Amino acid sequence: MTAGGQAAVLGLGVFTGIASARLLGPQGRGELAAITLWPLILVLIASLGLNQAIVFHAGKRRFSIDQVWTAALVIWLMQSVAVLATGWGLLPTVLRQYDPETRHLALVFLAFAPLLMLSGYPANLAQGRMDLLSFTLVRALPAVVYACGLAVLILRGSASVRSIVSLQIAGLCLAAGTGLWLAFGKIRAGLAWNRGACRKLLSYGSKSNLSSLTMYVNQRSDQLLLSLFVPPRDLGLYVVAVALATAAGFFPQAVGAVTIATGANLDAHAARMLIVRSFRLTLAALSAGCVVLFVVCPWLIGLAYGPSFSPAAAACRILLPGTVALGLNQVLYDGARALEQPLLPSYAEGVSIVVTVVGLLLLLPRLGFLGAAIASTMAYTASLIFMLSLARSRMNVSLRDLLGTFALPVLGPATQS
Repeated sequence: MTAGGQAAVLGLGVFTGIASARLLGPQGRGELAAITLWPLILVLIASLGLNQAIVFHAGKRRFSIDQVWTAALVIWLMQSVAVLATGWGLLPTVLRQYDPETRHLALVFLAFAPLLMLSGYPANLAQGRMDLLSFTLVRALPAVVYACGLAVLILRGSASVRSIVSLQIAGLCLAAGTGLWLAFGKIRAGLAWNRGACRKLLSYGSKSNLSSLTMYVNQRSDQLLLSLFVPPRDLGLYVVAVALATAAGFFPQAVGAVTIATGANLDAHAARMLIVRSFRLTLAALSAGCVVLFVVCPWLIGLAYGPSFSPAAAACRILLPGTVALGLNQVLYDGARALEQPLLPSYAEGVSIVVTVVGLLLLLPRLGFLGAAIASTMAYTASLIFMLSLARSRMNVSLRDLLGTFALPVLGPATQS
């Protein structure tokens, strides 16, 4: 079910990526990326890993749902103030090479960015309670709204960056409203303040957020730097290359979501078996998908995005090995969180950041967005190698376990804690 939902979201993402690129061209697509990229990274920095913390504590039931939900709302209010205040001062500076309209739209998008967190927290409550259908539906709503709106713009035959940003904002608003209905209506979460619940959410989340933040920075630092130092057209080409290279990313995201939610409800041994099975499935799916993409990506880019995006094919091929490493890391990271070791992924991502920064500094000035692609693949691979060593030493899951041929037990009620 979750994999199906993620596949549907991926399908919508493929459509929206193609539609927005065709409607705007490389220049406009680069401007759209710059508008949304900086507010979203501010949201991630301020999120403090609360998404994973809510899933874990809702699954472990150490606090009531009312207490977890109330703590999340209080933290969300503080997060929103931090995001808006920081973004208002930062965005005009980092986007100074863009025209005034682009800077204005970035500030408008920033104003609605806290709704992304507000929609996510009720979905995480449902995820922790193993209501994966509600979790998937709330997560999919922004993509659905965005896709439907772009379809209308395609029928009209014209679009602007402003109109496309407006569609994304509409999706955030609908998802936030649906999330609140899910929390208060379906889950029936009330308001019950517990300082201990707030402290535990922040403690777990801060450890988990370090890895999420470093992972996001690793995945977006190339685009962040490109937005600062290269023309919008080059950024637009690179965004298309990344979008196609990560097209198979729905599978590890779905597997990771199930791994942390299910693993939080299992004892340590059963959770390790789940991690092994998730890793193997992800490795098989990603390897097959990336081989196919390597062969057909030049044809796909020309067909879907148009001839103006053809230079993106080389960057896409360079990124594909990194996509496999990135997906496998996603599963191991969520596995570590399920084993109550949320800090482990941050160590692996720390290694990746070093490789990313060095690689970008050396390659970006010489090779442009192709250099960014090389640096990203090197960083994802280094991060996976280091995470595999941590899995062996800290999670008691060795590479032999992950790639071995022994049979895995069927996880059922008998294995649950």
